[in-house]
Amino acid sequence: MSRLNKLTATLRSLNDNKTLSLYTALPVAALLALAPVAHAQDAASTTQIPHSVQLSSSDELSFSAALQAALANDPEIRVAQMTFTAEQEEVNIARSNLLPTINLAAGHRYEDSDNIYTDPDNASYYDPDLPRSSGTLNDFYWQVSLRQPLVDFARYYEYKGAESYVDAAAFRYKRAEQDLIYRLSERYLAVLLSAQQVYLNEQKLNALEANLEQVERELSLGVGDKLNVLEVKARRDLAKSDLLQAKSELNDSKTLLQNMISRDVVLPEAWVANGHLVEYNLPVEDEAYWLEKVNQNATLQESLSKAKQSEITVSARNAGHYPTVNLNLSYQDRDSEDDQRTREDLTIGIELSLPLYQGGRTEASIRQASARLNAEHATTEFTRSQVSQRVKLAYSRMISLSERLSALVESRQSGQGYLDAAIRGQTLNLRSQVEVLDARTRLVDVQLNFANTLNQYLLANLSLHLETGLLDSNMLEEYDQLFAQAAQKSAP
Repeated sequence: MSRLNKLTATLRSLNDNKTLSLYTALPVAALLALAPVAHAQDAASTTQIPHSVQLSSSDELSFSAALQAALANDPEIRVAQMTFTAEQEEVNIARSNLLPTINLAAGHRYEDSDNIYTDPDNASYYDPDLPRSSGTLNDFYWQVSLRQPLVDFARYYEYKGAESYVDAAAFRYKRAEQDLIYRLSERYLAVLLSAQQVYLNEQKLNALEANLEQVERELSLGVGDKLNVLEVKARRDLAKSDLLQAKSELNDSKTLLQNMISRDVVLPEAWVANGHLVEYNLPVEDEAYWLEKVNQNATLQESLSKAKQSEITVSARNAGHYPTVNLNLSYQDRDSEDDQRTREDLTIGIELSLPLYQGGRTEASIRQASARLNAEHATTEFTRSQVSQRVKLAYSRMISLSERLSALVESRQSGQGYLDAAIRGQTLNLRSQVEVLDARTRLVDVQLNFANTLNQYLLANLSLHLETGLLDSNMLEEYDQLFAQAAQKSAP
């Protein structure tokens, strides 16, 4: 059972005293779906999509495709990727302090001096045939030196601290990826919701236009009510305003998504027209289950890694009191005009260094590191509290919205039943066309309310998975499967 299929099962178990049919009647029509307005029973074959949301199926954008485009084009994730790549090098930098350093040096030395060898009055040392008695000498040399730390606790702890630093960076990048998935899903759902609102509001406006035409005809025949005409006209004008607002919101939401994925947004045609055919089950388990997942939150894991790094930093500062032992190896070759200065030297030595007094710097750095460690612990506890609170709010919101969705499912079913009854009554001359059209507009109002509630429910579901560290691309693939199922059901 997928994660998306789990949460409803738990919600059902938590609501055993309630009518389970409310949840079984929660198809993903109930989740992603805003059922198109029902027409007469003999006309429920092919749904025509309004021109304002008409799309080319060959260019439709799925959740997964949008995610791939966002990963390649979203500036925030690119910054996070490059930053993480840079931060990973901290381990290599710290490791280099534990490895030998080898240096090559070469040079030329010119010397002009007065000494006993250059003094003509000093016959014991002065020899005009020797280069050193000329007073000027040229030396050429090259040297290779190696230094290997044998015992250096401070550098070792710095290396371990760098590992914790990179761990924190990895969790920070993981959170950036999850935030990208959430932002993408939020904007994608906003486009889908806006498109459905445009579609439903156009259906509502068409019904009200027909309703207004009918009541005006009745009024002209002397059997209508002027007040009824004014009421329908006011509702028609409000529907126009709602449609214009929905179109504006659709354009805005498309722009936001386009900026994120750097490509045109083409909505899934099956989603706009046949979302009511999708069957959707929500993730389950009780609140305690989700609270146990709090430790998987990437931000909390980053905070824990930072606290570990601070602990290691305290150890590294304490190591400032410890001795260090280094192996030194060097080879030098010198060529000089003075034969007595020409030489080859090979030197091997072990050097021990013990800090005795540094003006109190070591103790001060230890106190500083300890204070920062306490601050990291406090930050970790605060982060844990904040994440737990967000998980509780998201879970509570999901339960509340699921109950509201259940009520809206009942309302939609009742509205559909009333519409069907009105249509049958019209065929038997027991109901008027005005009543049929009014039933349709009321059903659209329920569907619009349902659409907005479903959008909030999906966002709460995404937020719950984000805060528990479970949000990944697999969730978007499950959404794509829901759309595919709807398309298959609508296929002839």
